[in-house]
Amino acid sequence: MHLQRRQDDNPSRTTTAATTKATLETDSSPTPSNFAVPQPFDTALSNNFTAPCAAYFRRILADASFQSCHPVSLLLQTSSGFFDASKSFVRITQTLEATCAVNFGQCLTTMNTMARELRDDANCAVDYANDNPQVLQAFNGLVAYEPLYQATCVRDDDGSYCFANAVTNTSSTTDAYPYYLPLGVPFSAGTRPTCNSCLQDTMAIFSAFASNATQPVSQTYNAAAAQLDLGCGPTFVNKTAIPLKGAASGTTISLAPTITLFIMLVFYFF
Repeated sequence: MHLQRRQDDNPSRTTTAATTKATLETDSSPTPSNFAVPQPFDTALSNNFTAPCAAYFRRILADASFQSCHPVSLLLQTSSGFFDASKSFVRITQTLEATCAVNFGQCLTTMNTMARELRDDANCAVDYANDNPQVLQAFNGLVAYEPLYQATCVRDDDGSYCFANAVTNTSSTTDAYPYYLPLGVPFSAGTRPTCNSCLQDTMAIFSAFASNATQPVSQTYNAAAAQLDLGCGPTFVNKTAIPLKGAASGTTISLAPTITLFIMLVFYFF
């Protein structure tokens, strides 16, 4: 029996990052014993790389410390396995159990280091300068690891992951769209995610990072917040970014593939 999404009768509930796990009913999805956590770039990479950049991609994808982090910020745009898992509440919950159980501090260091290395002349500097879509996806995904780790690990009062609720809500297919804001993907004019506490808490996380110009969400948050205020009320989310204490500086971002990525999202959800 396939799970039906939990109905949210009380949108004002607060969400937490509590460790209590929701009880999962059985469906036809793989059981934990045979479920493999999706990996980034799990389809063939394009041939549109310089030789040094292709070598760098092969190196990081084979790196054990990188693999153990299961970064949702990269899985969202580059993993067909993650898209498949998102079609099942059980499978996406299993995936999130893995992505949220990592050593966050070590993984954040790994992602930041790889983001810096990616743009080195010896690696992908030329490809980055030429707006190679996969290189830009990789860079933005590495940079956005922290806000998306925090947001996708938030649970509701029933212990369900808010992200799992969002991506499996077939009655409101735009519920997943806010999770692409940290990757530089803006809302379309018709984006109307469900106005509940999960959305409110997710946007609060993004607001804390949106004042940091090194984060792609700095380019997408304010417009998204204004759009949500129209649909959810003027006090539902912060209209402008809240400064993030201790925000790093010195890393610029590139949002060149934004339109292409949004088109991909539209085809996926519709």
